[in-house]
Amino acid sequence: MGVCCNCDKQDIMTEIKKGTMAEGTGTFNNFSNYKYIFDGKVNSEQILLKQNENPLKEYSLKLFQELNKFRTEPQSYYTESIKYNFDDIVKELIEAEKEKDLKLQWSTKKEIIINNIFNEESTKDIKSKLLLIKENFESVYDLIILFVQEKYGNIKESLWSVLDNLKKLDENKFRDIILNKIDYCVIFSIKKQDLFALDKDNSDKKEENDDIISFYFLFNYLDDNDNSYNLIDNNVIYW
Repeated sequence: MGVCCNCDKQDIMTEIKKGTMAEGTGTFNNFSNYKYIFDGKVNSEQILLKQNENPLKEYSLKLFQELNKFRTEPQSYYTESIKYNFDDIVKELIEAEKEKDLKLQWSTKKEIIINNIFNEESTKDIKSKLLLIKENFESVYDLIILFVQEKYGNIKESLWSVLDNLKKLDENKFRDIILNKIDYCVIFSIKKQDLFALDKDNSDKKEENDDIISFYFLFNYLDDNDNSYNLIDNNVIYW
Protein backbone atom coordinates (compact mmCIF):
# COMPACT_ATOMS: atom_id res chain seq x y z
CA MET A 1 0.00 0.00 0.00
CA GLY A 2 1.28 3.45 -0.89
CA VAL A 3 1.82 6.25 1.53
CA CYS A 4 -1.00 8.75 1.93
CA CYS A 5 1.01 11.88 2.51
CA ASN A 6 -1.80 14.45 2.35
CA CYS A 7 0.47 16.36 -0.02
CA ASP A 8 -1.06 19.34 -1.77
CA LYS A 9 -0.07 18.93 -5.41
CA GLN A 10 -2.08 21.88 -6.71
CA ASP A 11 0.99 23.53 -8.19
CA ILE A 12 1.54 20.78 -10.77
CA MET A 13 -1.15 22.01 -13.15
CA THR A 14 -0.51 25.73 -12.83
CA GLU A 15 3.27 25.45 -13.06
CA ILE A 16 3.18 23.16 -16.09
CA LYS A 17 0.87 25.63 -17.82
CA LYS A 18 3.45 28.33 -17.24
CA GLY A 19 5.95 26.34 -19.31
CA THR A 20 8.45 25.78 -16.53
CA MET A 21 8.90 22.00 -16.60
CA ALA A 22 12.51 20.88 -16.66
CA GLU A 23 14.05 18.00 -18.58
CA GLY A 24 17.12 15.97 -17.74
CA THR A 25 19.55 18.85 -18.09
CA GLY A 26 17.98 20.67 -15.16
CA THR A 27 16.91 23.62 -17.30
CA PHE A 28 13.37 24.96 -17.52
CA ASN A 29 12.67 25.18 -21.23
CA ASN A 30 12.63 21.75 -22.85
CA PHE A 31 9.69 19.38 -22.65
CA SER A 32 10.96 16.74 -25.08
CA ASN A 33 11.47 13.96 -22.51
CA TYR A 34 7.99 14.18 -21.01
CA LYS A 35 4.61 13.14 -22.32
CA TYR A 36 1.62 14.21 -20.30
CA ILE A 37 -2.00 13.77 -21.34
CA PHE A 38 -4.23 16.56 -20.19
CA ASP A 39 -7.98 16.57 -20.52
CA GLY A 40 -10.95 17.33 -18.36
CA LYS A 41 -10.89 13.85 -16.85
CA VAL A 42 -7.31 13.99 -15.62
CA ASN A 43 -6.56 15.62 -12.28
CA SER A 44 -3.22 16.39 -10.64
CA GLU A 45 -3.33 13.20 -8.54
CA GLN A 46 -3.31 11.15 -11.77
CA ILE A 47 -0.26 12.86 -13.24
CA LEU A 48 2.48 10.47 -12.20
CA LEU A 49 6.19 10.74 -12.66
CA LYS A 50 7.17 7.63 -14.62
CA GLN A 51 10.69 8.49 -15.72
CA ASN A 52 13.58 8.36 -13.23
CA GLU A 53 11.24 8.17 -10.25
CA ASN A 54 13.12 7.95 -6.99
CA PRO A 55 12.78 4.37 -5.63
CA LEU A 56 12.78 5.80 -2.09
CA LYS A 57 10.00 8.28 -2.79
CA GLU A 58 7.59 6.66 -0.33
CA TYR A 59 10.29 6.80 2.35
CA SER A 60 10.78 10.49 1.57
CA LEU A 61 7.04 11.02 1.91
CA LYS A 62 7.14 9.45 5.37
CA LEU A 63 9.84 11.97 6.34
CA PHE A 64 7.66 14.71 4.88
CA GLN A 65 4.70 13.49 6.92
CA GLU A 66 6.79 13.56 10.09
CA LEU A 67 8.00 17.12 9.53
CA ASN A 68 4.47 18.15 8.63
CA LYS A 69 3.07 16.60 11.80
CA PHE A 70 5.75 18.31 13.87
CA ARG A 71 4.57 21.67 12.55
CA THR A 72 0.83 21.02 12.75
CA GLU A 73 0.64 18.83 15.90
CA PRO A 74 3.60 20.07 17.96
CA GLN A 75 1.99 19.14 21.28
CA SER A 76 2.51 15.45 20.48
CA TYR A 77 6.28 16.04 20.27
CA TYR A 78 6.74 17.99 23.47
CA THR A 79 7.91 15.16 25.74
CA GLU A 80 10.42 13.89 23.20
CA SER A 81 11.57 17.42 22.35
CA ILE A 82 12.96 17.85 25.87
CA LYS A 83 15.49 15.10 25.14
CA TYR A 84 16.70 16.95 22.03
CA ASN A 85 16.57 20.47 23.53
CA PHE A 86 13.78 21.60 21.23
CA ASP A 87 11.13 22.05 23.89
CA ASP A 88 11.29 25.85 23.62
CA ILE A 89 10.54 25.81 19.89
CA VAL A 90 7.78 23.24 20.41
CA LYS A 91 6.12 25.52 22.98
CA GLU A 92 6.26 28.37 20.45
CA LEU A 93 4.89 26.12 17.72
CA ILE A 94 1.96 25.13 19.92
CA GLU A 95 0.99 28.80 20.13
CA ALA A 96 1.82 29.57 16.49
CA GLU A 97 -0.20 26.74 14.97
CA LYS A 98 -3.33 28.09 16.67
CA GLU A 99 -3.11 31.21 14.50
CA LYS A 100 -1.23 30.13 11.37
CA ASP A 101 -1.55 27.50 8.69
CA LEU A 102 1.78 25.68 9.05
CA LYS A 103 0.86 22.69 6.92
CA LEU A 104 3.60 21.86 4.41
CA GLN A 105 2.97 21.52 0.69
CA TRP A 106 4.80 19.05 -1.52
CA SER A 107 5.57 20.22 -5.07
CA THR A 108 5.40 17.48 -7.71
CA LYS A 109 6.91 19.75 -10.33
CA LYS A 110 9.91 20.58 -8.17
CA GLU A 111 10.27 16.90 -7.32
CA ILE A 112 10.59 16.13 -11.03
CA ILE A 113 13.32 18.75 -11.48
CA ILE A 114 15.25 17.50 -8.44
CA ASN A 115 14.98 13.88 -9.57
CA ASN A 116 16.25 14.73 -13.03
CA ILE A 117 19.25 16.63 -11.75
CA PHE A 118 20.21 13.80 -9.42
CA ASN A 119 20.00 11.41 -12.37
CA GLU A 120 21.83 13.68 -14.81
CA GLU A 121 25.07 11.89 -15.72
CA SER A 122 26.85 14.91 -17.14
CA THR A 123 27.00 16.58 -13.71
CA LYS A 124 29.84 14.73 -12.05
CA ASP A 125 29.57 15.32 -8.30
CA ILE A 126 26.90 15.76 -5.66
CA LYS A 127 27.96 19.28 -4.69
CA SER A 128 27.54 20.39 -8.30
CA LYS A 129 24.14 18.72 -8.50
CA LEU A 130 22.96 20.56 -5.40
CA LEU A 131 24.27 23.87 -6.68
CA LEU A 132 22.51 23.26 -9.99
CA ILE A 133 19.24 22.67 -8.13
CA LYS A 134 19.86 25.90 -6.21
CA GLU A 135 20.51 27.82 -9.43
CA ASN A 136 17.34 26.53 -11.06
CA PHE A 137 15.17 28.11 -8.39
CA GLU A 138 17.14 31.07 -7.06
CA SER A 139 15.37 33.71 -9.17
CA VAL A 140 12.01 32.85 -7.58
CA TYR A 141 12.74 31.05 -4.32
CA ASP A 142 15.06 31.25 -1.42
CA LEU A 143 16.03 27.58 -1.17
CA ILE A 144 17.52 25.92 1.88
CA ILE A 145 18.99 22.46 1.35
CA LEU A 146 19.67 20.26 4.35
CA PHE A 147 20.65 16.63 4.59
CA VAL A 148 20.50 13.90 7.20
CA GLN A 149 22.02 10.44 7.28
CA GLU A 150 20.19 7.73 9.22
CA LYS A 151 19.51 4.03 9.12
CA TYR A 152 16.52 3.09 7.01
CA GLY A 153 13.31 3.53 8.99
CA ASN A 154 14.64 6.02 11.57
CA ILE A 155 11.93 8.53 10.73
CA LYS A 156 11.87 10.28 14.11
CA GLU A 157 15.66 10.47 14.28
CA SER A 158 15.71 12.07 10.84
CA LEU A 159 13.25 14.71 12.03
CA TRP A 160 15.37 15.73 15.01
CA SER A 161 18.54 15.63 12.88
CA VAL A 162 17.17 17.93 10.20
CA LEU A 163 15.92 20.37 12.85
CA ASP A 164 19.36 20.32 14.44
CA ASN A 165 21.04 20.96 11.07
CA LEU A 166 18.69 23.85 10.36
CA LYS A 167 19.38 25.34 13.78
CA LYS A 168 23.14 25.14 13.17
CA LEU A 169 22.79 27.36 10.12
CA ASP A 170 21.48 30.30 12.13
CA GLU A 171 19.37 30.07 15.28
CA ASN A 172 17.34 33.20 14.59
CA LYS A 173 16.57 32.15 11.03
CA PHE A 174 15.76 28.67 12.30
CA ARG A 175 13.02 30.04 14.54
CA ASP A 176 11.68 32.26 11.79
CA ILE A 177 11.46 29.38 9.33
CA ILE A 178 9.96 26.83 11.73
CA LEU A 179 7.36 29.23 13.13
CA ASN A 180 6.20 30.56 9.77
CA LYS A 181 5.01 29.36 6.42
CA ILE A 182 7.29 27.28 4.19
CA ASP A 183 5.95 27.59 0.67
CA TYR A 184 7.02 24.15 -0.52
CA CYS A 185 8.98 21.20 0.80
CA VAL A 186 10.44 18.32 -1.24
CA ILE A 187 12.57 15.49 0.15
CA PHE A 188 14.87 13.29 -1.93
CA SER A 189 16.26 10.13 -0.31
CA ILE A 190 18.94 7.83 -1.64
CA LYS A 191 20.97 4.91 -0.30
CA LYS A 192 24.43 6.03 0.72
CA GLN A 193 26.15 3.52 -1.58
CA ASP A 194 23.98 4.70 -4.49
CA LEU A 195 24.90 8.30 -3.76
CA PHE A 196 28.58 7.44 -4.08
CA ALA A 197 27.78 5.66 -7.35
CA LEU A 198 26.22 8.88 -8.66
CA ASP A 199 29.18 10.95 -7.48
CA LYS A 200 32.02 10.28 -9.90
CA ASP A 201 34.52 11.85 -7.52
CA ASN A 202 33.62 9.25 -4.87
CA SER A 203 32.62 6.31 -7.06
CA ASP A 204 35.55 4.18 -5.84
CA LYS A 205 34.26 4.20 -2.24
CA LYS A 206 32.66 0.99 -1.05
CA GLU A 207 29.63 1.25 1.21
CA GLU A 208 27.93 -1.89 2.49
CA ASN A 209 25.35 -0.56 4.95
CA ASP A 210 21.72 0.47 4.96
CA ASP A 211 22.31 4.17 5.65
CA ILE A 212 19.94 6.53 3.85
CA ILE A 213 20.86 10.12 3.01
CA SER A 214 17.84 12.38 2.73
CA PHE A 215 18.00 15.87 1.27
CA TYR A 216 15.37 18.32 2.51
CA PHE A 217 14.58 21.15 0.09
CA LEU A 218 12.72 24.04 1.74
CA PHE A 219 11.34 26.61 -0.70
CA ASN A 220 10.29 30.13 0.26
CA TYR A 221 9.21 32.73 -2.27
CA LEU A 222 11.49 35.73 -2.41
CA ASP A 223 9.51 38.80 -1.42
CA ASP A 224 9.77 42.31 -2.78
CA ASN A 225 12.24 43.28 -0.08
CA ASP A 226 14.41 40.23 -0.82
CA ASN A 227 14.39 39.14 2.81
CA SER A 228 15.99 35.85 1.89
CA TYR A 229 17.44 33.20 4.13
CA ASN A 230 20.67 33.03 2.17
CA LEU A 231 23.42 31.95 4.52
CA ILE A 232 26.97 30.82 4.02
CA ASP A 233 27.78 28.23 1.37
CA ASN A 234 24.44 28.62 -0.44
CA ASN A 235 22.50 27.27 2.54
CA VAL A 236 23.80 23.78 1.81
CA ILE A 237 25.31 21.67 4.55
CA TYR A 238 27.94 19.39 3.02
CA TRP A 239 29.45 16.29 4.55
